[in-house]
Amino acid sequence: MQEGEETSLQSLSGGIPLQELLAAAKEAGLDLPKERERPLGKILLAGILGALRGFSERGLSPFLPTHKHLFAEIVSDLTDAYPILSQESDEKMILQAACDFGIKKVYHLEWKLYSSHDLF
Repeated sequence: MQEGEETSLQSLSGGIPLQELLAAAKEAGLDLPKERERPLGKILLAGILGALRGFSERGLSPFLPTHKHLFAEIVSDLTDAYPILSQESDEKMILQAACDFGIKKVYHLEWKLYSSHDLF
């Protein structure tokens, strides 16, 4: 892995503790050290980092039983999108898009589980 690639993932972390990333990767069925070596793996980790940031921004615990499934869902969705994502040459842009996707998934989950019930 090139130095710039590692920096890209680190810059996306937003201060998320490594232990949280390890736990979330495990929930998603990923082996963190192996995934860091694969192009798809870096995209998946960026999506998981985004989800962890989203949970942090919303003040939610990422490891509640009603939340944990989201990590596997992000991995599945990004894996399905990989053939399209892999055609893009700007890796930083791809990783940022995957991170943003993870954040949006958490916001949607928060709306579905909590905010929508408050309104209705």
